[in-house]
Amino acid sequence: MRKSILAASIAALTAPAAFAGSVVSDADINLNGGMTAGYFYTTNTGSNNNENYQVSDFMVELSGEATEGVGFVGAFGTMAGITVLDGGVNNSVYDYGFQYGWLTVAPMEGLSIDAGMLATNIGYEVAPSYANPHATIAALWGGQPVYYPGVRVNYEAGDMGFYAEVNDDSMEMTPATSTTSAVYYSTAAWAAGINGAAGSLEYAVSYYNYNGYKDLIDVIVSADLAGIPVAANFDYHLLENAPVAGGDDSAYGIALYATPSFGQVTVPVRVEFLSDGNSGVYSVNGVGVDSATTLTITPTYNFSDNTFVRAELSMVSSDNKIFADDKGVAEDTKTSFAVQAGFTF
Repeated sequence: MRKSILAASIAALTAPAAFAGSVVSDADINLNGGMTAGYFYTTNTGSNNNENYQVSDFMVELSGEATEGVGFVGAFGTMAGITVLDGGVNNSVYDYGFQYGWLTVAPMEGLSIDAGMLATNIGYEVAPSYANPHATIAALWGGQPVYYPGVRVNYEAGDMGFYAEVNDDSMEMTPATSTTSAVYYSTAAWAAGINGAAGSLEYAVSYYNYNGYKDLIDVIVSADLAGIPVAANFDYHLLENAPVAGGDDSAYGIALYATPSFGQVTVPVRVEFLSDGNSGVYSVNGVGVDSATTLTITPTYNFSDNTFVRAELSMVSSDNKIFADDKGVAEDTKTSFAVQAGFTF
């Protein structure tokens, strides 16, 4: 079970023609992607700005299978990266442009090598919101890698898959605030993992090592229970050095998912439990949660397999006061509401 990533865009598809003529290719090219947009409202933003209208994602992805030895994926567009912790206001929007892509070399059956700007195998959710059951991404996602330059070797044997990679990931060491930008540093990293199925249960287990910073163990399991898709994503972080002398050097988080359906209506539910002590792994404005819970409910009406409209209510409660009201008074809760429409292709 590889982590599913939908997204992409090539500027030439939307740019006006600069010359007469045509381009002919006998290659089989796949086109995927989507667009989402909506209204977001959230409390305790640290200002009187509580709402935002925005295009959450616009991505177009071109790809070609490595049926003749070499394949590719290329994604272009923008993503808002809205999480349950920011509620869609003051979130750090991705720059518009190339987002990820890689070339795949398949020298033999079952073996492939990806090189380029890779999409991580870590985590149940993905960056484009149209590929997620919720309008906002889990708080757990903030402690996971996303896209990074690297090389990955994949091997499939029957119902099991294995991978190993080296990369130059970029870690956010100082989170963004309302007045400052996030500070990142690049590090060498490597990862390895296994995925497969045991009866009706699908699983993926990965180990990710940030050189000089931390180790991350990620476990994903999913299944159908009485016709309801359910899943769990567990992360354990072990820092090489605690940020405070004598402080906590570990953190963990778990997200639980269930998506009951009623005809064309689905009601995805997500519950999270986070614990980072004073390690700061799950932080807002530079302050860790200590312990926190989140609840997200997203009733969705599916017009078709590739069009939907959804409303979302989410709540966050934290031991530490990681939020602030419009007067700057520290708060430990956040409630958000969103209405979002989406189209995938």
